[in-house]
Amino acid sequence: MTEPTGQPGLEDSRGGSAVDEVAALRALLLSLGAAPEEADAAIGSGQGGALALDLTLRAAPPRTLDEAAAEIGIDRDEFVRYWHALGFGELTLAGGGVPADVLTALPLVTNAVSEWLGDETALGLARVIGETSGRISEALVDAFRIDYEVPQLTSGTSYTQVVQTYLDITRESLPAFEALLSAVMRAHLVRVAAGHWAPDAEQQAARRDLFVGFVDLVGYTALSRTLSTGELSKLLRRFEDVVTAAVSTRNGRLVKLIGDGAMFVTEGAADGCLIGLDLLDRLAAVESLPPARIGADCGGVLSLAGDYFGDVVNRAARLVALALPGTVVVSDLVAAALADGPASGLVADRLPDQALKGFRAPAASYRIVRPDFPT
Repeated sequence: MTEPTGQPGLEDSRGGSAVDEVAALRALLLSLGAAPEEADAAIGSGQGGALALDLTLRAAPPRTLDEAAAEIGIDRDEFVRYWHALGFGELTLAGGGVPADVLTALPLVTNAVSEWLGDETALGLARVIGETSGRISEALVDAFRIDYEVPQLTSGTSYTQVVQTYLDITRESLPAFEALLSAVMRAHLVRVAAGHWAPDAEQQAARRDLFVGFVDLVGYTALSRTLSTGELSKLLRRFEDVVTAAVSTRNGRLVKLIGDGAMFVTEGAADGCLIGLDLLDRLAAVESLPPARIGADCGGVLSLAGDYFGDVVNRAARLVALALPGTVVVSDLVAAALADGPASGLVADRLPDQALKGFRAPAASYRIVRPDFPT
């Protein structure tokens, strides 16, 4: 929790002096167990709030990289590989070290997982954990900063008081939040385990047969240049809310958000097309959002670290460019799957063949027409 750039910080906007505010923050850090020189260094570099949070969450004094590697029983270079895979640099924390609780948990990956699954897979899992945890942490901290810290500082609350509130909220809420993450992960483990999959020909990776869709906001780049940062943030939040709701209605999965677009998957071609049609309707109902279009393909994809790769994914991404605003354009494989599958009422109208970047032959593509029954 650094001091906000361009906002009231150590200058107490209620009339107190910067000296008083520094003294108050220093007293808070010392009460949390900081050494005097540690507190002074953190305040001097604008890291007083971050150090306060670090001290609140510390299970024990942090270790250096050499100490951490020795404690786990691996060499320093190997430890650094895992440390970087988790998304950390050498001096990530305000205290400048490896948290003791991370060392307690890390052997699961460095020892057990690598023994069961191999070193490269273990490093891959560490990267997924680091990327996911980093994104969650950014979302939490940014939400607190914008929705609480900035209004409080602007209204005259001192920075030290804001930091103290942040610590109180963390102590009270973090255990429940961690329990929620654990419960949600367990539920997703069951969901994924129940899905269809097969090893690839070399038995080196998991493959799944999926419908892959990409949604794209048309004209987003030009529109974004006319919006303030706050307006753009609200637009993207509305887009994310709509996409998440629409994809989940038919057991789809939102794989990732890509700025002005998103990638989603589901196991059935009909469900995937219905998700696409529903998504376009929902997006069109939001006045502030530009028109959207969707491209999709289906077939075997490489499943890696929670993401998907291969020709099906690439073709789906390219088909978006063929779609007019407000339409879903799919490949011939999706059209064939609809024709061969259970009656869905969906109609696939063939479009003129067009070249797709990265693919040799002109592509047969189809526009999906809405079924004439309630969904």
